Amino acid sequence: MRVRVVASLALLLASQILAAAPARKLFDVSLEDVPGGGRVLNVGFYGKLPPPSVVDKILRESLEHAILVDPRVDILATGFLGEDVLSSNQHSGSLVYKASQKKIVTFDEYHGVQTSTSSTASYFVEVQEDKTFAGIKPEKKWLSVTIVFSPHPTRDAAYNAIAAETQKLAARGLDINVYVSEGNPKIKTSWMQMKDKDGAYVFAEYDAASKRITRKGQLLKQLP
Repeated sequence: MRVRVVASLALLLASQILAAAPARKLFDVSLEDVPGGGRVLNVGFYGKLPPPSVVDKILRESLEHAILVDPRVDILATGFLGEDVLSSNQHSGSLVYKASQKKIVTFDEYHGVQTSTSSTASYFVEVQEDKTFAGIKPEKKWLSVTIVFSPHPTRDAAYNAIAAETQKLAARGLDINVYVSEGNPKIKTSWMQMKDKDGAYVFAEYDAASKRITRKGQLLKQLP
């Protein structure tokens, strides 16, 4: 008798929920085979996006479920908001399941990006050594540097930090892209790129051949 009552209450509750409002899709998950091998897992969100930590959890758990279908197949898992790929402020990034290692890694780890960090009294620094994808010739390597301030720095402080960190890394003989962000150094999804007076971002490019630090073609500093 108790089972029947519980079942009846469950059906009543379900009918009330369905009658309350038309169904609205919050997110969906699709798993597709890729020609030539591997699979792609897409997690698509609709409407208001959950906090980055929640998005990260949904993406990882969806990938873990997809792996159960066939753990012998590599899978790339990517998040979307509508038709747009999620940004670095909306989640921590795409994930890859490497079947040969039975392991889930970040896309940067899969691509072989090497990351190091350091701090000064004024800011946090993340340095990533990136390279062209496998099979692209000639192979090229470069550094991507993010300088994170908390709180908001002056414009001069931002560009002084760019010059100082570029000079530290110039000995490696690689081209360098340097960006300045504001946020919590411990929470990468909080990093927001700093805007300059012209509305563009505070950034610079270092050309290893000429030893010039430039922004939008304008010389900021010539290294010796």
